[in-house]
Amino acid sequence: MTSTTSKTTKLTEFTSWAAKHIKGDEKGEAQIFLDRLFQAFGWPGLKEAGADCELRVKNDTGGTSFADLVWKPVVVIEMKKRGADLTKHYSQAFTYWTRLVPNRPRYAVLCNFDEFWVYDFETQLDTPVDTVKLSELDIKFGCLNFMFPGDVTPIFGNHQETVTRQAADKLAACFNSMIARGVEQPLAQRFTQQMLMALFAEDIDLLEKYAVTRLLEECKTPQDAYDLLGGLFEAMNTKGGVKGGRFKGVAYFNGGLFAEPARIELVENERTLLKEAAQFDWSNVRPEIFGTIFEHSLGKEARHATGAHFTNPVDIMKVVGPTIVAPWSELIESATTLGRLKELLARIESFTVLDPACGSGNFLYVAFRELKRLEARIYERMSAEYKSVDPKQRPFGFLSARNFYGMDINPFAVDIAKVTMMLAHKLSIDELHINEEALPLDNLDANFRAGDALINADGSRAPWFKTDVIVGNPPFLDARKMTMELGRDYVQLVAAAYPEIPRRADLCTYWFRRAHDQLSPCTLHDRVAGRAGLVGTQNIRNNASREGGLDYIAGSGTLIDAVVNQPWSGEANVNVSIANWVKSQDPNLVPSKKQLWFKIESTSESKRKPRGSGSALKHYELDVREASHINSSLSDGIDVSVAAVLSSNRSPKKCFEGLQTGHDGFRLTPAEVQSLVPASDLNVVVFPYLAGTALLTSDHQAPSEYVIDFQDMDLLSASKHSSVFALVKERVLPTWQQNAIAEREDTGKDAGEHQNRLQTWWRLKRRRGELLTAISALPRFVVCSRVTKRPLFAFVSSSFRPDSSLTCFAFDDDYSFGILQSAVHTDWFVAKCSKLTERLRYTPDSVFDTFPWPQAPTPKSVREVAKAAVELRRIRADAMQSRPGGLRSLYKTMDLPGKNPLKDAHAALNAAVLAAYGFSAKKDLLHQLLDLNQHVAAAISAAKPVNGPGIPASYKNATDLVTADCLGG
Repeated sequence: MTSTTSKTTKLTEFTSWAAKHIKGDEKGEAQIFLDRLFQAFGWPGLKEAGADCELRVKNDTGGTSFADLVWKPVVVIEMKKRGADLTKHYSQAFTYWTRLVPNRPRYAVLCNFDEFWVYDFETQLDTPVDTVKLSELDIKFGCLNFMFPGDVTPIFGNHQETVTRQAADKLAACFNSMIARGVEQPLAQRFTQQMLMALFAEDIDLLEKYAVTRLLEECKTPQDAYDLLGGLFEAMNTKGGVKGGRFKGVAYFNGGLFAEPARIELVENERTLLKEAAQFDWSNVRPEIFGTIFEHSLGKEARHATGAHFTNPVDIMKVVGPTIVAPWSELIESATTLGRLKELLARIESFTVLDPACGSGNFLYVAFRELKRLEARIYERMSAEYKSVDPKQRPFGFLSARNFYGMDINPFAVDIAKVTMMLAHKLSIDELHINEEALPLDNLDANFRAGDALINADGSRAPWFKTDVIVGNPPFLDARKMTMELGRDYVQLVAAAYPEIPRRADLCTYWFRRAHDQLSPCTLHDRVAGRAGLVGTQNIRNNASREGGLDYIAGSGTLIDAVVNQPWSGEANVNVSIANWVKSQDPNLVPSKKQLWFKIESTSESKRKPRGSGSALKHYELDVREASHINSSLSDGIDVSVAAVLSSNRSPKKCFEGLQTGHDGFRLTPAEVQSLVPASDLNVVVFPYLAGTALLTSDHQAPSEYVIDFQDMDLLSASKHSSVFALVKERVLPTWQQNAIAEREDTGKDAGEHQNRLQTWWRLKRRRGELLTAISALPRFVVCSRVTKRPLFAFVSSSFRPDSSLTCFAFDDDYSFGILQSAVHTDWFVAKCSKLTERLRYTPDSVFDTFPWPQAPTPKSVREVAKAAVELRRIRADAMQSRPGGLRSLYKTMDLPGKNPLKDAHAALNAAVLAAYGFSAKKDLLHQLLDLNQHVAAAISAAKPVNGPGIPASYKNATDLVTADCLGG
């Protein structure tokens, strides 16, 4: 490790050299300055460190820019001439950072030869985490520690996320304490909001410095807090200000937030928490994340704000950027007259934004901040290009917080959102140095609405604010969980109010459809309106959710920018998709080049690591490609969403979901079977059982689990199997009884799901009789894990009962197995399935029912597919005999470089299947499959014969294609 003295000496030499030799010419001196900078940090030079100068980077207009220095995965440095205002070049640094994948640099630095502005876009979007002057670099180099050889963690003086979390923790703890001791929640909420504004106000020059801090120090008793803090809030609500006394000089804030000044007698620990909160510099507290952190700490004593997730502003910009910033920037930069710039000022003053699921307002805050920057850019151009405009005067109106609207079902979140937006105006004034009055704060009571965004109490559609654009992050809830979490009655009301949306669509789909209907079309006269950007579950691009949302949007709109999938930074632990669109299909209103962002995995294991990581980091990054179109599946490829359901795939039914027990009490371990189950009951009411995890992780030669299945027996018949019946009575019946009682108490009705279940409590919840009938005639059948990252198929003995975590196929032949395990079927599966985080869910109706099988395979090609399938399974079985971990572990070797017999076996199978289809390996596989799907659908409509799933009817001696190997056999 280099000593501090050595570091200081080299940096001092550098600053002296720069003062003597550098004039600050961006083009002529940038590279020599940067090379000497690397030398000052202990490298022989920038090239020796692995950095590149003038690296080509795609820009937002579709062209190419040149980044001054890129050092992956550490830093991108952008140089500007001496004296340049670095504030104006932030967006350029952010664009470079966004595009530099894979192994995107962790940090970005702007430098004008006099000072360095250091950004960490992963934690703090729009404000430097630190700045340092060149002249002070030798003593304040901590923020650039990542420049040194070795893993040296940087030290930042303006890391606002940490301050925000700590401040939110204190205020939330105070609120929780008030609630715990019986303070009425509306009063506690009002006090907390007013206190929040006061704490901000004293550090952003809306109140006298330390005004709140001094009051809190004077609060020695509960009565003091009631009088002093309540008196401050009263003063902040007095028009014209109080005329005398200790609150003389306190400005009038507004009659919204402070309409009812909150007075509470605070106990000692609450006063202490507020005193500690006041010690933070609230000018460094970030409103766009404070609200979420604070909101998720309320009422949860054990869960402090430091553990809460918030939506990263980088992620918010994936909506705000394409939907708001990009169209406005294009208009501003293309304006050629003063009159046109004045028109744009007038339009931005009236421009409105809605977030119909606003939470604590983080999307609206970022939208406000970006629009104020755009407004400032208009003024900048006017004053720089037209001498008649005084840069110090703002003769026109200005964008205010009253241009923004929000809705949310959580009333407290809505109130926090109002505070966030009130603060946004003052913070923008400070950032942009603009001449606008910060007080009184905007009264936003009419701009925000607490309540259900979908339906009113009577079941009618809830009204939305009418605005120019809509942005936001609607709630994530899988269609299957809606009834469980929202209640059957609510789900039925929503379905009745929105009959055009399929019942199996995810909850967020309703926001997508409603947003599109709410917007007025984008027009040539008003190009910035008629736009929306929303975050959704990955399912918005699949199946019922896609049909109810993006299919409808694409019918009269154009998707212009989308994120296919990425992990979400917010509270929900999900992968999401993001869609930005214009309500128009006029080519004059939509960009010819759309942007499609997709996730790439990146392992930083080069000679350089991101600073502070301590070890190699595996994380995701988003790369982007330009597209001429984006379809409703959020793809620029062939749109398989239009594939037809093929009746030949549904009758006779071949694809099934496995059993749902409904209760773990039906499941038994091998030891329990041996000790508790009579031999006479095995394979009569107790059967070997297989679940998806076991399929992928064990060898299955012996059952690892069993299931009790009384089939359709009545109570008396089931009770004849006394030992097994007693197990179910002991383990299952009490739960069903408790659920039925709770349901009756909740609904007041004598009929319901749990009460009905009680009538057949000894039976499985969903036995899948049709599946069991189909496989009972076969010695084996095919299964794959229903939710998986990689679809792996296997034969299972028909003596097994398959769990619902398996998708089951009633085939016992090697040809059908080969088709299913081939890349042809896998690619179709990936394109048509639904998604859960990074995993894929096999959905029979969208995958199997639309998948076209080979229509004219020769007998030889059928045999070749079967032969390749048998060989693939042989190689798998041989390999698993000598290695633990099952199929999942085995297939991880496919991701490694080098020759692999398993890879060769799959390649041989894929070649055989392509030959059976008559497909070309040089043509797009999905395109060929979609064409075949349409051909088969047309033949079915014309009552012509087609080859459905399985061995072609024309193939002789089909039994030759049935071998014996299977799991459990």
